[in-house]
Amino acid sequence: MQVLNLENRDWKSLLMANKLPIIASALVLTTSVTAAAISDSIADSDKIVSGIKFEGRQIGGFNESAAKNFFQNAANQKIHPLTFTYGNEEFKINPAEISLTPEIDKAVAQAESYGRGGSFFQNLGEQLNCFTSGREIQLTARYDENLLNQKIDEIADKIDTQPVNAVCYVSENGVEKIPGVIGKKLDREKLAASLKEPLTTLNLPKEIPLTPEEIQPFITTEDVAQVDSILGEYTTYYYPGARGDNIWLAADSISNKILKTGWVFSFNDTVGPRTYSAGYQNAPVIINGKTEDGVGGGVCQVSSTLYNAVLLAGLTPTERTAHFFPSSYVSAGRDATVADEQIDFKFRNDLPHPVYLTAYASGSTLTVFVLGTKADLGGNEIVIESDGNGMNPSVYRVYYNNGQVVKDEFLHTDKYYSPSDFEENA
Repeated sequence: MQVLNLENRDWKSLLMANKLPIIASALVLTTSVTAAAISDSIADSDKIVSGIKFEGRQIGGFNESAAKNFFQNAANQKIHPLTFTYGNEEFKINPAEISLTPEIDKAVAQAESYGRGGSFFQNLGEQLNCFTSGREIQLTARYDENLLNQKIDEIADKIDTQPVNAVCYVSENGVEKIPGVIGKKLDREKLAASLKEPLTTLNLPKEIPLTPEEIQPFITTEDVAQVDSILGEYTTYYYPGARGDNIWLAADSISNKILKTGWVFSFNDTVGPRTYSAGYQNAPVIINGKTEDGVGGGVCQVSSTLYNAVLLAGLTPTERTAHFFPSSYVSAGRDATVADEQIDFKFRNDLPHPVYLTAYASGSTLTVFVLGTKADLGGNEIVIESDGNGMNPSVYRVYYNNGQVVKDEFLHTDKYYSPSDFEENA
């Protein structure tokens, strides 16, 4: 009888030799179980394969009905009104108002597509990848862009405001000012574009702050901050009627205008064409040395009145033309004629600060004010003087300080004609 010698055995080698079959058997068993599970999944084609997830939650094993309920519940939790805030105001857009609709069928179809449609081994390979690595399903939505734009327009209409110019005016208390107002404008297209991603992915923000663009007025509060006095003022008189109406229109056109340092003012550009469509009427005008009715008659009285106020305010005339005949409303040499696209009156502001023009035409009186910073004139008083006769005057601007002449500026010498000169040559 043979007896085994157990004491001389290499137990370590024996165990290692037997371990490989055990490990191999375990792998075969695991793979077989996985393959069996996946094979069952393939055979059970009405259910979503294992490893499919939505936001980390497993939906493998769901049939189509269960998956639809799942995604609908998920959508219900995600969908809520869009809340826009601006200051203390709040605006809402309800999902139904823009036809926001979760694409449930699309998400279910995507989930069901994994491991389906190929050969047995292709499906097996894809389902194995899903089982081991997982797959995330996206839930998207669609909405009506036109409806969204309409709702944004409604909100913007409540926020948008036009800027308002700062205003200077003359009262019994002197020069007074009304601050300007900054306008607001919501960028509607930008807002709509920013909502596309949150709406289509159903990642709706709880609150959307609105930041409309600020629109500065043309004349800001800062522009007129240093305006504190009347630099130049001049008044002329007229008879009411068609000519007076024309004067009022032109005066209104040059009123409430600012001229910053270095800017040039053009009367024609500011007033615009004198036409019937602009409200001007026929009144006496001088054409080729003859007085006859023409549209806009009387406007030259406004440009001449402005010219005198400009001179007294220390501004710089850059383009000025005298009438054919001496004017009845200003002294000889102190008129400034204008004509559409032919003759203009221009001046420049060479003072350190902006000046502000305002004009009043009422009843039979026209007054033009040039408002500005008193210190810009250096304490000087400006007087307009002339010599020569009424048909050939020379005009000067004289600066006085404490009664002493500190500057004597020659402006121009004019030559006027009388109506008889044209009658003799007719």
